[in-house]
Amino acid sequence: TSIFISNSIFLFNLFYFCYLSGQSYNYLLASPIMNQLKERNEKAVGETFIEWLNAEKGSNYRFIDRPDIAPDLRYSSNGNELLIEVTSAFYDEKHAKFIWKGIRKDEDAPPSWNGVNANKSLVTEICERITNKAQKRYGEKTVLLIEVPPGVTSAEELEEMLVTMQFPKQLPFVGIYVVGNFPIKKNSSGGYRVIPIKKL
Repeated sequence: TSIFISNSIFLFNLFYFCYLSGQSYNYLLASPIMNQLKERNEKAVGETFIEWLNAEKGSNYRFIDRPDIAPDLRYSSNGNELLIEVTSAFYDEKHAKFIWKGIRKDEDAPPSWNGVNANKSLVTEICERITNKAQKRYGEKTVLLIEVPPGVTSAEELEEMLVTMQFPKQLPFVGIYVVGNFPIKKNSSGGYRVIPIKKL
């Protein structure tokens, strides 16, 4: 199946993501340097997840700093440290360019993106990201977050497909979650969702 998504749909989802994460669109665009933009995106992803986690578990995690070396973010709740490593899963390389060039407002940013077998491609990419990250060591108290940027796959579709996937037996993370702002579809209310691969 071929999927088409325009920049107008992407920007709507991006604005909604910024609203949920408490960040302004200008905040994400503030720096022309890709590394700074990436760091700000990681922080926004981490903050939104932590807000969800605190509500779910009654914890009080607060941002401490960015460690000098990986993982990306450090949080603490009543003396209990939690580290977060953030990575992103895209449908394909063209989708990644569509997202990042659109955020940066590059002159050559593609106005739209076409995908083939989008759901399957996304699940494959998520599995690859987890497998790649599992080969590294981030410490015993690290949660891995796989961010899914605005796209065409509903949270329900993604969760249903992920249940059937095989992951490495040794996953060196205390928790693994797929997070993102998902589209509203016929059988899905959309919005921010957290899909557990390995629960804390």
